[in-house]
Amino acid sequence: MLSMHTPKEKQYRRSRMNRKALEENLGRKIKVRLFDGAEHEGYLRKSGDERYRNDPSLYLPKNYYFLTDDYGVCKTCLFRVSHIQNYKILA
Repeated sequence: MLSMHTPKEKQYRRSRMNRKALEENLGRKIKVRLFDGAEHEGYLRKSGDERYRNDPSLYLPKNYYFLTDDYGVCKTCLFRVSHIQNYKILA
């Protein structure tokens, strides 16, 4: 049977990000490339984490992610899984 997809489309589908894969790396140091091409490096955190209870912009939104520095200070904007083009685990 002939496939209607070109090889490039198949490659894109294989590299699609999903929440389960991302959440397995919470707390790990990663390098992430977002949809606008910006690359950021830091520790992956999820909104709603008890550590950020006193910061409503990091605690209240549901299903958002952000990166922190070595001291736990947020250093990126909030982003969703769908905003990520790819990521690499650094440590």
